[in-house]
Amino acid sequence: MPANLPPEYFEAERRFKQASTPAEKIFALEELIAKIPKHKGTDRLRGDLRRKLSQLKKEAEVARRSKKGGKSYIYVVQREGAAQAALVGFPNSGKSSILASLTNATPVIAEYPISTLIPLSGMMPFEDIQIQLVDLPPIGNESTDGWVSGILRTADALLLVLDLTEDLEAQADLLIEQLGRWRIYVIKSHLLDSESSIGILKRALFIANKKDHQDSEENFIRFKERYSHLCPCISVSALKKESLEGLKREIFIISRIIRVYSKPPGKEPDFSMPFTIASGSTVLELAESIHKDFVPNLVFARIWGSAKFGGQRVEKSYVLKDRDIVEFHIS
Repeated sequence: MPANLPPEYFEAERRFKQASTPAEKIFALEELIAKIPKHKGTDRLRGDLRRKLSQLKKEAEVARRSKKGGKSYIYVVQREGAAQAALVGFPNSGKSSILASLTNATPVIAEYPISTLIPLSGMMPFEDIQIQLVDLPPIGNESTDGWVSGILRTADALLLVLDLTEDLEAQADLLIEQLGRWRIYVIKSHLLDSESSIGILKRALFIANKKDHQDSEENFIRFKERYSHLCPCISVSALKKESLEGLKREIFIISRIIRVYSKPPGKEPDFSMPFTIASGSTVLELAESIHKDFVPNLVFARIWGSAKFGGQRVEKSYVLKDRDIVEFHIS
């Protein structure tokens, strides 16, 4: 099938050929990819250019490390809310649109390749808590990779944003490949984030954006069959605001947190502000997170929710579940 490339493509190709520095080449190649019409006749071309872009970014990273002798973290995002999830993706995948749709943030949303230059966070309401989402520049940029990777290493979860109008598998493979170069590895399990012998393990969610486009459902089904073993997958449309409630719940799930409500003895529980703790936490760990003085004086607790019956007396080692109500008994 013919590619039928527009004049803008050949102009962008000329700028790419004239680029001299690694940063100029990367930027020009990202612009070139953005100029390619999205249809089956250009699938192969876009895939080839994506791979060339990946190779350029590898070479730029090697050069940067040898020149500077390590990473440079320019930005740090102060953590807020119950958990922090970072948006990861290529230019024009829709990261900023997703942030704007789910939070009160107002990012720059544009058709040109790189509209996000610094980290921008917003708070996503989910039922009775808030989860912080952080939008970042597209990965693989020589000037930002150092601090972008730093933020990804400390986030509770990664949101891997894909463009449904592009080759989903190529995008996913390149994202995973880039994360691997930073020793960040995506897992699908109940494990908490931890250091391992190979690097940092992170829970992640594939978000296939632009489901409002033609053939998107078929493309997503094929993608999910291949990649759901790695991490959960969901398709959304930030533009049409489709499947956003489901996306919120998926983000909550991969954040691996639970909500617990306190209840003073003889009084009603306080549902106004739940405590948020890591999934798998015990009564004792909850007590430690509330106040250190609770720990030596804690005798037992009563639980409503996951207990066999309301008000069941449990030991300090009892593992709490989401939406449990806890009544502490202190000596």
